[in-house]
Amino acid sequence: MSTQPIGYSGYNYTSAQLQRTSDEAESQKSGQIKKDQSENVSWKTQIRDQVNEYLSDVPKGTDGKLSFKDIEDYRKKLETEWDDSVKADLKKLGVNTETEFPLSYDPATGKLTVSNTHPDKAKIEQYFESNPDKVEEFQKIIQLGKMTYMSKSTLSPLEMQKNIQQEAMAWWYEDNSDPTSWFKGGGLMLGQGQSTYSGLNLKV
Repeated sequence: MSTQPIGYSGYNYTSAQLQRTSDEAESQKSGQIKKDQSENVSWKTQIRDQVNEYLSDVPKGTDGKLSFKDIEDYRKKLETEWDDSVKADLKKLGVNTETEFPLSYDPATGKLTVSNTHPDKAKIEQYFESNPDKVEEFQKIIQLGKMTYMSKSTLSPLEMQKNIQQEAMAWWYEDNSDPTSWFKGGGLMLGQGQSTYSGLNLKV
């Protein structure tokens, strides 16, 4: 005759259930961690690839190296040229370019827009619809601006001047970039040459 206490087999069953539940939870947690790590690697890889693409256009020294300061200077040059070119085109369309106005880029739509209160909103946005190259240049300027902001807020003036290989610089940006801000849009004030990098909430 069995000498097991009453409820013993039920206890074993409940205990086994709890253990299975715990094991499943640990397995799910481990799977989620691996998924998060994989997604993180994917974001980092995208950032590094984009940074390398932008850096490939930055003028380098005879040794093939460049500094973070070179990126800042290159961005300023691009922004000034873009600003002058777009203002000249818009002026031909009858847009008043004497007054500064904000432009915003939304990566979700790939569109460059102006404030709803601007009297020439339709003309300006149609211009960018017809000139996608200007939109691509705008996005590049915004991303270079994020890179400049990141390096200036992290590195010392001496470190900003140090020449390093492009690949090493791309790895630095990959390690120090926040995906939540890198993949956001941004904007600038046309006619002022002042970029903003953290979102689309520009003041009119």
